Amino acid sequence: MESLLKKSKPSFSYWLFLVFASFIVACGILLENSAIVIGGMLVAPLLTPLLVLALAVSIGEINFIKRELAWFIFKSFLVVILASVIIAFFFGQPKSYFVFENTLKTALLYFVVALISGMAATFAWVRKEVFEVLPGTAIAVSLVPPLVLVGIHLAGLNFLQARFYFLLFLFNFFGILMGALIVFSLLQFYRVKRKFKITSED
Repeated sequence: MESLLKKSKPSFSYWLFLVFASFIVACGILLENSAIVIGGMLVAPLLTPLLVLALAVSIGEINFIKRELAWFIFKSFLVVILASVIIAFFFGQPKSYFVFENTLKTALLYFVVALISGMAATFAWVRKEVFEVLPGTAIAVSLVPPLVLVGIHLAGLNFLQARFYFLLFLFNFFGILMGALIVFSLLQFYRVKRKFKITSED
């Protein structure tokens, strides 16, 4: 748990890799190259603060969330959007976009994918013997592509599409968070609340 908390704190490396990931994913979308998009998803460090958020919620540390974690995550999302706006400003809009069927079934399927991916990522963090599967789960839980698409559409003043991808991002975000909460609850992480408080106060 200590390593998870340490890696979730803001650092130069975190912001640098977040910007790199945003640029890579944005370029991949503009080039319509899914391999580049996947590469950017692997670079993105967004998974760790989301796991810490789920951990804080699961053990009832609401004050910790209000004090620093929520603002840190919000700034991370904002950086991704701004980075993609910059790329789109210089290189324009892609010729075509990833097509999503705008139906309730599609939204629910994406939520299920995010839920299961969040559970897999959390379990991989907790159980070090399956740590090697983390890159795969990082791809599945990545929130960078929908946020990048929000930024690209905002740069093109296409607010309707930007709203759609923002809603898709919210579905993924809450699905991942719920999946992580389920795993932390099943593994009874609420029993480490006292230790978490001592660590977070240091």
